Amino acid sequence: KFDLRKKITAAMIEVCKDRNDHEGVTFWEWVLVLLDRAGHDFMSDDEDITVLDRTDGKRTIARHIKQVTLLKWRHPYFLKLFRFIDAILGIENMVFQQHGKAPMERVRTSQVSSWPAPPGRPPSFYAPIFLASLTLPQKTALKMDEIEFTLRHFEEDLDD
Repeated sequence: KFDLRKKITAAMIEVCKDRNDHEGVTFWEWVLVLLDRAGHDFMSDDEDITVLDRTDGKRTIARHIKQVTLLKWRHPYFLKLFRFIDAILGIENMVFQQHGKAPMERVRTSQVSSWPAPPGRPPSFYAPIFLASLTLPQKTALKMDEIEFTLRHFEEDLDD
């Protein structure tokens, strides 16, 4: 997901440049910096599972899907931003065309991942509730980046 989101972001920078959309270029360049700071460890925890569906009460079809679990330590902002980036694939279908095998369906669940919080990120990248629950030694072990990173409100950037 990390590499795909970076490719989408880089492509959107080019799309905005082609459209002379300076605000769009600024936004997508900021997203690229945010993705680099977050890194691969900040993407969702996926697990491949098989779901059995009954089609007509008689036949059972097996579907392979990716079950996406929640990362309790990640700021909720990232879920919203990642959903937005992922949705760009459908919106900008003239830029992004499906090649090869279709990606597995991703199903978000309310199940919490046991994946530990990656260290070295700015405090704003972690969920405030998560940070508040940590002891001082646990916070110290996170080795949070001292340089703050402001999470930008982005809904206004979607207007054409």
